Amino acid sequence: MQRFALLLGVCLFFTGSGWADDDEDQKFPKIDGKINDDEWAGAKVFDSFYTIVPKTDEKYYDKSIVYLKQSHDAIYVGVKFWPTGRVIRQSLIRDRSTDEENEFFILLDLENKNQNGYFFAISFLNNQRDMIIYNQRQLSQEWDWVWQNKSVIYKEAENGEPGYIETEVRIPVDKIQNKNKERIGIDVQLFAYKPDGSSYFYSINPNSELLTIKGTYQWDITPFDERINLNFNATPYVVGNKFSDSTFHGSFGGEVSVSLDKHKLKGTYNTDESTLEADPFDFSLYRKPIFLQEKRPFFSKDLDIYRTPINIFYTRAIQDINYGLNYTFRSNQLKAGVAYVEEEAAPGELNRDKRRFFAARPIFNFQKFIIGSTVLVANDPANDHTEKIFSLDSRIDLFSRWVYQPQLITNTDGTAYRSHLFYQFNGGGGPYSDIIYSRYDKKFDAMTLFNNYGSDYDEIQVSGGYNFVKNRQKFSNVNVSLQYYKAQRLSDDFKHQEYISSNIYYKANDWLSANHNFEYNRPDDQINDSTIIKRKNFLQDHNVKFLYGNHSLTFGYNFGKYYGTFLSNPYADLALSFGRLAMSFALRRQHSDDVNQTIYRIKLDYRIMDKLYLRSFYQSDAGNPFFAEHIDRVQLWNTLIQYEFFAGSNIYFVLNLQGDNGRLNQAGQYFKFAYEFNF
Repeated sequence: MQRFALLLGVCLFFTGSGWADDDEDQKFPKIDGKINDDEWAGAKVFDSFYTIVPKTDEKYYDKSIVYLKQSHDAIYVGVKFWPTGRVIRQSLIRDRSTDEENEFFILLDLENKNQNGYFFAISFLNNQRDMIIYNQRQLSQEWDWVWQNKSVIYKEAENGEPGYIETEVRIPVDKIQNKNKERIGIDVQLFAYKPDGSSYFYSINPNSELLTIKGTYQWDITPFDERINLNFNATPYVVGNKFSDSTFHGSFGGEVSVSLDKHKLKGTYNTDESTLEADPFDFSLYRKPIFLQEKRPFFSKDLDIYRTPINIFYTRAIQDINYGLNYTFRSNQLKAGVAYVEEEAAPGELNRDKRRFFAARPIFNFQKFIIGSTVLVANDPANDHTEKIFSLDSRIDLFSRWVYQPQLITNTDGTAYRSHLFYQFNGGGGPYSDIIYSRYDKKFDAMTLFNNYGSDYDEIQVSGGYNFVKNRQKFSNVNVSLQYYKAQRLSDDFKHQEYISSNIYYKANDWLSANHNFEYNRPDDQINDSTIIKRKNFLQDHNVKFLYGNHSLTFGYNFGKYYGTFLSNPYADLALSFGRLAMSFALRRQHSDDVNQTIYRIKLDYRIMDKLYLRSFYQSDAGNPFFAEHIDRVQLWNTLIQYEFFAGSNIYFVLNLQGDNGRLNQAGQYFKFAYEFNF
C-alpha cells in the first residue's frame, strides 16, 4: 500500500507539472477560460464569419471573436461568444455529445492536403471530443489526444440581453507527425441558437463544410518544434480484481511507443482488455453481427491507416493480446502500417496453439486519387489453419461531389470485391446517394473479416435522399431517404434479406423532433434442412424527442411482422442534466411470440471536481411487470469512481453487483491504475 501511495504521489506530481509550460513566460495563454489581452497579443483575430448550415449569405450570427495563436509546440484557440439564444449543456462523459448541445469544433489539416486531419469539439461543460479525419470527411472516434480546454460562462442570455462566454483551448501538436512547415489548414466551426429557437453553424472560412476538412482557412505559421524529432512515452498499468467466489487476482502490462520524425513504433504487453464502459447492449435484426468500437490505444490511434471499405482487419476480432508491435509511417504521399500480434492461448489450449496475426498496409495519397493495399497473414494452430490475404483498394474523386471506391481481395481459395459510387452528403443541405455492390466467394473468409453474412453471398445497396436545411423556425431540418438492399447466398440463391426502406427525419421546432422508418423485407427462412419459405416482414420505428432546457425526453415504438411473429417494442429515454450532475433513465420492452422482456436502466454521472468522476449504472432485465408471475431475472449494479489525469491516464475503482430473482448477491471489485509518461 505504501508503494502504491508513493507511485500515486509521483504521478500526481507529473500531472501537476506536466502542463507547466515554458510558454507562460513568453505570454502564451494560460488555459483558464479568461482571455487576457497580453496573453493573446499577436494572435490572428476573426470577427466576421460565414453561415454554413443553413448555407446562406445572410450575415446573421451571434457576436463572436475567434483568436488563433501558435507556440513552438501547440496551437491555441480563444473564443469570445455573446449568445442571444439558449445555451444547452448536457454531456459529462468524454467523447459523448448530443445533437442539441452547444459545441465549438476545431478542425486541423496539419499536412495542408485537404485529405487527413484532426477534429476537436468542446462543450460549455468543458467536455472533450476528439477524432481523426481521413478521406476528407470520414471520422474515427476511437482516436484520443491529450489537450486542454476551459470555458467560463460569465452571463446567461436573458430578458433580450445577450450572454457572455469565454473559451480557451490548447492543442499540443509537437507529437503529431508530418506537419507542413509553412502553412496549415484550420477551421473553427461554432453552433448556436437564435432567440426563436432555430439553430445554425457558422465558420471562420467561407468555403467551410460541416465536419470536413474539404475547405479550411490557410494559416501561415512558423515551423513547430519537433523536440529533436525523437519522442518516447510509456503507459504502464496495474489491474486487480476480486469476485465473491474467488481470491484476489492481479496483473500488469502496458504500452510503449517511440517516434522519430515520420516513424512511430508501438509495443504492447498483456494488453488490458477492460474498458471503463461495457460494450453497448443492442438488438440485431436478421442475424447480423454487431460492430464493436475499438477502445485499445494500441490499435485505435492508427485505424485511419488500417481501415478499408471491406473491413478485413477488424481489430476487435483479436482478443486477449499477449504482446504486439505496430509500426507506422506518415508523410504527404505515403502512409503505412505494419502490425504483429500474438493472442494468449484459449482456456484449455497449449501455448503453441496461440493465434498470431500480421498486417501490412501502405497508402499512396495524390490530390484526386488514393490507392492502398493490405497484406494479412493469420495463423490458428489449434485448428491447423493459416490464411494469406491480399487486398487492393482505391478512392477516386470524380467530378462535383461524386466519389468512386473499389476494392479487390483474394486469398488462396477465393476472392471478394466491392464497388462503391456515391454522391457526398452535405450537412448544409442537398442531395446524396450510394450505389454499392459487394461479393464474397464461397471459399473466401478471414479471421479478422467483418461483414454481414460471412462468405458465399453478394449484396447490393442503392440509396438516395435529400437533406433540406432551411433558415426558418419551423421544420428547419428535414431529411428524406429511400433505400433498396438485397443480400443473397451465391450457392443456392437463398435471400438473407431483400428490402425497401424509407426514413424521414424532421425538426418540427426548437423543442420537438421526430424520426420515422418503414421497412418492407422479403427474406428466406430455413425451417429445417429441406424446407425454405419466403417471409414477408414489415417493420416500423417511430420516435419523437422533446427538449426542455438541458433535458430531453424520447418516446419510441418499434413494431411489425418479423419471421412469423409480431414485434411490439416500445421504448423511452429521459436525460436530465444539472451542470456537474447528469442522470438518465431508459425503458426497453421486447415482446414477440417467444420473448417477453422489460429492461430498465438508470445511469448517474457526477463530476465531483475537475477530473474526478462518480458513475453508477443499474440495469434490470425483467419479465412483464404487469403479470403476477413477474420476477427479476437478471440485475446489474455497476459503480465506478475515477480520477482522469488526461486521456488514457487514470485511476479508478469499480464495484460490480449482480444477481437474479431480486438479489444482488454476486460482487466483483475491480481496480486499475494507468499513467502515460512522456520523455
